[in-house]
Amino acid sequence: MAMNLDGPLYLQRKGLLTPERNKILDIGPQNVYFARDEQIREFVASQGQTISDANLEKEIQRLVYFSTPRSEERTTLFSEIADLTNIEYNSIDVCPGLKTEILDLNFDKLPKYMVSRYDVVLNFGTTEHIFNQWNCFEVMHDATKVGGIIYHQLPASGYLDHGYYCYTPLFFREMAEANGYEILDLFVTPAGESKIDQLEIQTRTGSSILDRLDHLSQDNRIPALNIHVILRKTRSSGFRCALEIATAHSPVNQAMAARYKGNEQVGTGSVNRERTRNWRRWKDVQRRIRNALRQ
Repeated sequence: MAMNLDGPLYLQRKGLLTPERNKILDIGPQNVYFARDEQIREFVASQGQTISDANLEKEIQRLVYFSTPRSEERTTLFSEIADLTNIEYNSIDVCPGLKTEILDLNFDKLPKYMVSRYDVVLNFGTTEHIFNQWNCFEVMHDATKVGGIIYHQLPASGYLDHGYYCYTPLFFREMAEANGYEILDLFVTPAGESKIDQLEIQTRTGSSILDRLDHLSQDNRIPALNIHVILRKTRSSGFRCALEIATAHSPVNQAMAARYKGNEQVGTGSVNRERTRNWRRWKDVQRRIRNALRQ
């Protein structure tokens, strides 16, 4: 799992990570790739330097050097940069590491001492590797203070040889509605490409899935995108999932819908509720037509 410093610097520049709001939970301890001298200086100066200037200079040189991945050396960790500041940093993972709580996101709940503790939770390219998505997002929800920030940076398209999942804007919009999150920002960034002929899978035509294609595009390259979603938690209630029924043939069964309702109207999303209203209006029109024909 890896990141660059653009995300943490973004949070600082937006006033979402400050010397007062300084408790961070990293979902998987992140390596930092290709950090630049000026980035580390800005991050440390904004967050509150906790070491001497002389030691800072030495640390910057070391961290910049090790942020270039080399097969024979370990890569700079974000926790090492956070250690130069007043940040309280923790991470969770199935592998031991610096400041890491051993926790399996497929099975485990958050330890009590971590509940509602963190000002910022970072999910930078981690949950796409986890089978149990519900538990992943519930753990992050539980870890975040009311008023705290969850920053997701995850695959949105491409990534055909990476992880289990890609994520859509709809997923985050309806999860935000279900949980009362405020969406502070949502955007995509380019993230390289995949080549189909390197994946050892066939491509076939859309008109007949029995016919093979040599290439999906002229140069066989599939662009990849990352989705960035910055959410603010606004209430203390437990995590709720959304219910995506945009392609359903009728409104959801009411007994099923009751699972997604709390004190507020949540769960199926405004788009889906509008679709349900349209379906009911259509049924009403059909009923009136039938009644008129009987008269």
